[in-house]
Amino acid sequence: MHELPDTVAVDLVLLPPGPIMDMALSANRTLLAGNPGGGIRLDSENCIPHISVAMLPVRREVIPEIAAKVARIAGQCSPMTLTIDAVAKHRGGTGETVCVFHILRSEIIQLFHKAVMSAVEPYAAPGAGPEVFLGEASGPSVDCLNRFRKTSAYERYSPHITLGFGDLPELIPGLDFPVRFEVTGGAVCHLGAHCTCRRVLSGFELGARAAPARGRPGRR
Repeated sequence: MHELPDTVAVDLVLLPPGPIMDMALSANRTLLAGNPGGGIRLDSENCIPHISVAMLPVRREVIPEIAAKVARIAGQCSPMTLTIDAVAKHRGGTGETVCVFHILRSEIIQLFHKAVMSAVEPYAAPGAGPEVFLGEASGPSVDCLNRFRKTSAYERYSPHITLGFGDLPELIPGLDFPVRFEVTGGAVCHLGAHCTCRRVLSGFELGARAAPARGRPGRR
């Protein structure tokens, strides 16, 4: 198991079901075919497609407490039906085009995001740098982590699944939007380069009121 630094860049995420994971992995492979040097190479173990809910740097020793709080919130929330309505594109911190599956911000995911953010914000550690990530991290990744509350939370929250660098067509053969799917759980993850989920630190289930947060050893 990789040893955690004293302060850890964590992402509290929802994990899409297998078919949506496969869609994201396929889209990522398409992007990499046109941009082999693209810095995001998704897979199901070490760079996991995900929907970020809250992102922040925290002290290593408080991660179990955070995981327990998020698990309790998740236990009071039923599985979520979410909808991907488009491939969206924006400029990343390095100026490259980033493609994502845009997810409609339903009331249930917005409420979950607000509850999780409110629960974990008091644990935020100040002044985090690249050392809090798993592996190397650029300045834009550090900035994204430290500024998540200001730029991406509450009224600015925009759920999505990051697919990678490059330019995907808005209409993908064999894929008809909207795509609806059900999310039943998520994880607390250690972030890597480009704010990718590199390692699962703890998992949780939606609606599992009596179930404690479950841990899983991570791998590089």
